[in-house]
Amino acid sequence: MARKTKDETEQTRLQIIAAARRVFAERGVSRTTLAEIAKDAGVTRGAIYWHFKNKPDLFFAMKDQITLPLIDGVENGTLADKSGDPLKAIRANMLEMLQLLENDEEVRTTFEVVALKCEYVDEFASLDNYVIKACCAFIETITKAYEQAEELKQLRAGLDPGLCALETYTFMKGLIHLWLSDSDGVIIRNKARALIEAHIAMRSH
Repeated sequence: MARKTKDETEQTRLQIIAAARRVFAERGVSRTTLAEIAKDAGVTRGAIYWHFKNKPDLFFAMKDQITLPLIDGVENGTLADKSGDPLKAIRANMLEMLQLLENDEEVRTTFEVVALKCEYVDEFASLDNYVIKACCAFIETITKAYEQAEELKQLRAGLDPGLCALETYTFMKGLIHLWLSDSDGVIIRNKARALIEAHIAMRSH
């Protein structure tokens, strides 16, 4: 039998990751077996072990393949706003998160697996620490934007930039979780943009 080329080997690896994402989303991480992933991917368990040490290794490969809203933080560059309107930049960032979930199935499914279908225990305990660090980084970045808004007299008087940032983080985390659960779109999905607009409006001077 001819040996697989490098491209074929990489394609098999990506095929396994895609199958893991589907099965994790359907069954949950703890209930999923490598045999089930292999069946979905159309490969043998041996093929999975060729590419991944175990289920946690495959799980983190799946997560690292995608940049996730909130979980992978936000870079300062994404909040750069040349118009001098930091609240507008925060709003745009929040809408970009929502749009990413709406338009990118891989991002949406991966976020659902990481946020809703995985218990942060045993081999997955490190993910909890990662999420906490990302949370702190997100809040720090958003705090700077709110501080800039305060300096520009754009932030409503009496509001604390740090608390505003913490509220924005918890708001978006709750909104995304509810958005993912609202698969029929009858509660949150058709109101998500309006909720983001209201969140920013309540902070505007």
